[in-house]
Amino acid sequence: MAHPTLTTSTLVGLSLLLVIPSSAHGQLDTMMTDPVLVHPNPNTALRRALVPGWGQLYNREYYKVPIVYVGIAAFAGSALLVNRRYLLYRHAYLYTARTNEDGMPVFPHYASDYAKLIRDLGLNPESSLMPEEIEARRARLEPQFRTNRDSLRRNRDLLYFGTIAWYGLTILDAYVSAHLAEFDVDESLTIQIVGGPEKLGLSITW
Repeated sequence: MAHPTLTTSTLVGLSLLLVIPSSAHGQLDTMMTDPVLVHPNPNTALRRALVPGWGQLYNREYYKVPIVYVGIAAFAGSALLVNRRYLLYRHAYLYTARTNEDGMPVFPHYASDYAKLIRDLGLNPESSLMPEEIEARRARLEPQFRTNRDSLRRNRDLLYFGTIAWYGLTILDAYVSAHLAEFDVDESLTIQIVGGPEKLGLSITW
């Protein structure tokens, strides 16, 4: 059964969308009432970026704000869905694996989760089976439940890490973008190779 998860390539793809610079970035900080270009303060951008999207708004990179929230929603939402499925398999495993001396489940309150998972798997309810059939099926399903539980727990933890990593990337993006706003990207900026065969150098003019 396929479980909802996000791969590393998904994180890379979202990251590329976030760090693509705006072609008009050098002009976004021009004040409406003052012709002098005002650049964002990197430290202010860093502090505001603690609130997702605020750092990008401060840098006037408005197109990045939806990307910030789409990434957070994708990772956090997937983590919650996987965690819900993980708990279902965990409870079903405990219900089938832990029994007392009389063969009764140690965790009877997980019977509803076990029954729900049985329905999800398309199996007949236990009410339609004989006692020996119930015992045999529980023994057969126990290792499957354990394997799926472990896999879902691992995927959930990776998605939690991805959420934190994406949040950190949005903070870093706001800080770096504020620094890059100070660079001159005018079209008159040129680099030329000067000198002769015996001595070479670079000349930067703007």
